[in-house]
Amino acid sequence: MKQKKAAMELSVTAIVTLILAIVMLGLGLGFIRGMFTKVSTSFEEQISAEPEAELARSSDPLTISRQTIISEAGASIALKVNAYNPTQNDYTDAEPDIRCKESDAASTDIPITETATPRDIEVAETGAFTVLVTVPDKDTGSYLCQVVLKGKDALGADADFLQKDITLRIQ
Repeated sequence: MKQKKAAMELSVTAIVTLILAIVMLGLGLGFIRGMFTKVSTSFEEQISAEPEAELARSSDPLTISRQTIISEAGASIALKVNAYNPTQNDYTDAEPDIRCKESDAASTDIPITETATPRDIEVAETGAFTVLVTVPDKDTGSYLCQVVLKGKDALGADADFLQKDITLRIQ
């Protein structure tokens, strides 16, 4: 009789452990889902809060929503860019690229990460971009940067089409 009672206790313990494991898994998945939703909503709020860049035109073919980016180290921010193609050839796979350099003599590149969807811009047409910019974990300070519209030229080679200077201030 004692063996049956021990077997019954073991199975009750196993069932309770299984239920606790399932509850913990559910709580963990709920937490992760909540964090991803929060990050996604935060980025969408940043995009909607970012002012539109002026409409690009032949006299000012590259416009940016702001000339100075002020951010904390390691943060991600949204930037809106508008580009006009004043040339005789289409811009293929055009996308903004942000290039920053240290102010030292060696002019070391600062590793800015930007994400934008490449698109084609036909002759005398404009293209609008929303760029997610991730600021590197650098010391506080101001850095001179360039927003460069890069892509492929008519021969399919990599090319820089337009550029504009901006300032990056890390706080």
